[in-house]
This record gives sequence, structure tokens and C-alpha cells, in this order.
Amino acid sequence: MGEPATRILLVEDEPEVRTIAEGVLCSFGYSVIAVANGAEAWAAMEEVRPDLILSDVRMPIIDGFQLLQKIRADPVWHKTPFIILSAKAESADLRMGMSLGADDYVTKPYRPLDIRNTIEIRVKRARQVAEAIAGNQRFLTRILPHELRTPLMGVIGYAELMVDTANEGKTLSVAELSEYGRMLQLSGARIFRIVENLLFWARLEAPSESLGGSGRLKREREDAGGPGLGQLANSVAAQFGRQQDLVVDCTVQATVQVVTPGFEFVARHLIENAFKCSLPGNLVRVSTWTADQMFHLCITDSGRGMTPDQIARISGFQQLDRLGFEGQGLGMGLTLTTTFVRASGGQIKFQAGPNGKGLEVSLSLHLAGSPVPA
Repeated sequence: MGEPATRILLVEDEPEVRTIAEGVLCSFGYSVIAVANGAEAWAAMEEVRPDLILSDVRMPIIDGFQLLQKIRADPVWHKTPFIILSAKAESADLRMGMSLGADDYVTKPYRPLDIRNTIEIRVKRARQVAEAIAGNQRFLTRILPHELRTPLMGVIGYAELMVDTANEGKTLSVAELSEYGRMLQLSGARIFRIVENLLFWARLEAPSESLGGSGRLKREREDAGGPGLGQLANSVAAQFGRQQDLVVDCTVQATVQVVTPGFEFVARHLIENAFKCSLPGNLVRVSTWTADQMFHLCITDSGRGMTPDQIARISGFQQLDRLGFEGQGLGMGLTLTTTFVRASGGQIKFQAGPNGKGLEVSLSLHLAGSPVPA
């Protein structure tokens, strides 16, 4: 069975125009419910549950603007795509509608193919948003509680041991204090890292805060590469006790355009991932260069690598091959990195090494002043 037909709520007060529009939409395979004004449309929302609303502006009782305001104010329907139908001469109507939260507009008289294309774009976008929200909900309800529970149980467990020791009138030895303190420190660091990931994720998931009046994402400038990146790479290598495995070629320093500051954040994730996935004695290389108005960062390791299927699945909050290689953390690093680079108009590529061993991650960001795709 195929997907159910897209449900469209058509709101048009002129009977002849409504009949023609309904026929055109039905000919494209849409399921159409046509009503005469905003009041009828609002009353039909619960029964129709439309995938998209196509509404005229000038109507009696409740006009298109008032209907749009009611839709956007309702917690159940506020994400429903809303397309305005308006005459070309009524440019003020279009501006008003867009300011109230309309997703798009079609001017009368319209060509059938134009209105179909506009509907398809908005329905597809709405479904993508719904899928992203569902993915976020799965993450928040399933993965996050488990990942937070593990370090929190460590904190609670060692705190209880300390309290029990005190209640028994005993004291901990220096060795026990050192061990308990180290485990509390590790658990606290894990919780702190989870919070950092979540804060960065929240910034990436709030595009409305980065939209200018033109509807384009605002770009921020951020320094990348140079001595700072070299110091970051060395600090990560020291964290794993593997300074001797690090090779750095980061003499190039540049200013890049990004959707939100985060270059150091994603660079740390990628370098840590290279060390986590390779054994001591295997080199991790970090290099940078500029070319074609882009800043390029490349990180390679000689570890277990990733299969083509795993590379293709870098799109959700999961640890790849977690059953075979148990690790700590949310597994958000590669997903956050990919989201950051693509939202910034850049490119990222994961390439398996020879014989499936090792991984090369290359990311490219636009230099400040260079043109960036929408």
C-alpha cells in the first residue's frame, strides 16, 4: 500500500474559485476538504486534521489572517503548513501573512503546476520536521535517561559509601579517598560532557534564532586552525596518554563562517573519536589547509574504521557498533559535527581507510568573506 493522500483544507469564499481550485487539487491526487471561510475551517480542524492549509485572505466571519493566528497559537495545530492565496495586487496582504507565520504564498491567478510544487515543498518540509521532532523525542525519552543514569549512579554509589563509612564511625584511608574522588571526578566529567553536548545541540536545533529578515541564516565568524587547534589536539592526546601517537600540521589559521560558534567543539569530538577508535601505537594525524575559498580540516586514524553502512547511518544519536565496542557517552559527536558543518554551508566526508582499517574525516568550511550557499 502506498502513502495516504495528502489532506488539504482549502479555504475560499468565492464558490466558483473554490470549485475550480478543488478540482485542480483533486486531479493531483490530494484529498481536499473545501470550506467557505475561516470559521468553517477552524471548526473542521479536528475532523480533517489537514497536512496543509491553503487559504484565501479576504473572507467573511473569520478571514485568512485571523485563521492563521488561531492556527499558530494552538499547540496542536501550530506546525501545520499554511499557504496564503492572494491577488498579485495585494502585496500588503502577503507581507502581513508572512509576518504572522505563513509558510508560503501563491498569487492569483495561479498556474496549477506552481501550486502543486509549492504544496509538495511545504508538505515535505513539514514531514521532515515531524520526523526530526520524533527523533528528538526518542532521544530524550530513551537514550538520554540511560546515559545520565550511568554516571549519576556512580556519584550516588560512592557518596553512599562515604556516608556509610562516616555513620559507622570510621574514616577512609588515603587510598580510598583517592579512589572515591577519582571515580566521582570521572562521573562528574561525563555528566558535564553530556550537558555540553545538549547545549550545543540546542543551539543547532534553534534555527529561528539565527534567521534574519531575509529568511537566510545569519553567519558568524570564528577563528579556526593555527596554534589553538594544535594545542587542542595535544590536550586530547594527553587525555588518552598518547602524545607520541599524534602528528599535527596546523600552521594554517583562518576565519570561517559558521551558523553558531562551535569549531573547537566539533574538532575536539573528531580528535577524541580518532583516539577512541585506535589503539596505542597507531598514529592520529590532524592537518589543515585553505583552498578554493574554503578552510579544510582532515583527521585520520589507523583504528578499527567504519563500514560503508555505518558511515551512511551518521544521522542520529547512536553509538555505531555499540554492542561490539562498548563506549561511554551519547554517541552524539559525529551527528553534532555533521549537523554543524552542513548548517554552516560546509561539507564533511567520512572515508574508510585501506582494507577497512582506519577512518579519514575531512570537513570544509567557508572562509570569511566568501559566498555561502543558502
